[in-house]
Amino acid sequence: MLMCRPSLSWHSLLGRSSVARVTPSVAAVLAACALSACSSRSQLWETSLNDMEAKIDRKVASSAAAAGDPARKNDDPNSLLARLDELDRASDEEQARMIARGIDAAVQLESGAQVHPQDTSIAAAPVFVRGVSRVWNLAELVAAALEANPATREAWQLARASAAREQSALAAYGPDIGVRASADLSTEPGLANSPTISMIDTEFRFAPQVYLTWVLLDFGRRDAATDRTRAELAAANLTHDRVIQRVLFDVERNYFALEATIGLRSAAEQDVESARSVLESTDERLLLGLATRPDALIARQAYAEALYQLEKSRANVFVAEGDLRRSAGFPANLAVPIDATPEGELPPGLAVGVDGIIDMALTQRPDLAAAVLELRAREADIRRAEASFMPQVDFGGAIGPGYYNFDVEGLSLQGAGWELQARALLGGSWLLYDGGARDAALAEVHAQRSAAAARLAALRLDAENQVWRAYFELQSNRSQYDAAKALVMAANDSFDSVRESYQLGLSTLPEVLDAERDLFEARAQRIQSRADFLTSSAQLVFACGAGVGEVATASDR
Repeated sequence: MLMCRPSLSWHSLLGRSSVARVTPSVAAVLAACALSACSSRSQLWETSLNDMEAKIDRKVASSAAAAGDPARKNDDPNSLLARLDELDRASDEEQARMIARGIDAAVQLESGAQVHPQDTSIAAAPVFVRGVSRVWNLAELVAAALEANPATREAWQLARASAAREQSALAAYGPDIGVRASADLSTEPGLANSPTISMIDTEFRFAPQVYLTWVLLDFGRRDAATDRTRAELAAANLTHDRVIQRVLFDVERNYFALEATIGLRSAAEQDVESARSVLESTDERLLLGLATRPDALIARQAYAEALYQLEKSRANVFVAEGDLRRSAGFPANLAVPIDATPEGELPPGLAVGVDGIIDMALTQRPDLAAAVLELRAREADIRRAEASFMPQVDFGGAIGPGYYNFDVEGLSLQGAGWELQARALLGGSWLLYDGGARDAALAEVHAQRSAAAARLAALRLDAENQVWRAYFELQSNRSQYDAAKALVMAANDSFDSVRESYQLGLSTLPEVLDAERDLFEARAQRIQSRADFLTSSAQLVFACGAGVGEVATASDR
């Protein structure tokens, strides 16, 4: 309020000059108050900017030459965390070694190196020290993620469990063979020579046996169970393949996002230098009397905004690093600097239309094939439920030695010895009435089969939509990236031209700030559009379930 009142009073007095005359002394006092208010406000700006610059890296705000230093372009985005992590490195050193061995093994396997069980080169590799690590490219991170990400191991173990269930279903075709034994001691009344006296008969028997049970005929129960487990095993294998594709896509997406945030951070550093150059030029013009104090304050405001955006971009880098480490299966505090190449090679153009890619997705996506196999498993459940209405024929047998010992009290009836005992049984069973339990079970599996068919249809529609969306997003993002590159060149030329005109007094400060803001936005759009293009390219490959390069060369097959 104190800074605004002199300005308002000055303009109000000028507006009413025809009614009240302003004396020179009053005008001088008002002018002094206005300059004093602006001076105090300028001092506040200076203090705030000095505090901000103290928190920002001095190399960023010092000079334009620091921004062009090659060593600065390749700085480690994890350096601050690395210095902090060195304090507690001893407690996590063993875990770091284990992760390093797994990652190095995955990288060697990806590169085609032969790894033998007796080879100890991996174990003897340099210790992976947090914060002091090599720069990772995308191929190395993808190979490491397949080893370190828990999702791939979980899918693999589920596939192994399905294989065990298949083996259990196949075992039902053979007999069950086991060993059993029984012992029996009995004492009961035996022979009698008078109405009141009876002889006590004591007997002891012990019979170890080898037994066998075998289902000979079950009218398709075992066949249906085997078909179901085989379908579930194949579906688990395909699900494992899809999990691998998802892990690869997550790593690629987060890698491109980190590349973009690092590029935006570099662009924010350039924006700080541009805003500082405008501020210095405005201060020089102010000293020469060619600019006003409000112009200098506006230039300082633009510089402060650039510093704010720089700090925000640095925070975004740390967030993107955490997302990349999580998708790769690394701890959140493990330094993984990447080889950020904002102007690297881009994917080739598509040589096939969207219809061809949709057809490819319907034939190659593992999750679609897994859904089809899940439908087959439910159909096998229906056959098994229908077979439960039929009888079952079994064969059973047992053979083994038997020991006996008996004694009749008062008579010379005693005996003991071993004998061979054998038994064979061919029989069957047929459940005729169960209160509707089998009917209910059959209705349940029919409903599950219908639900599986609906899931397959929904997944098919979703796959087609994913391909459709990714295809046209890829086409649009490529055009946007080309336009963004041209926009950066035009915005840069426009900013240089307007700044030179401003220095010559031919342009105003708002025009310079507008050109500067357009340049900032053009740089950000170019970086973000490149990341969007790379991400949509990976999204299209993931949506159609193809391998790397198969989409671009689909028309050659």
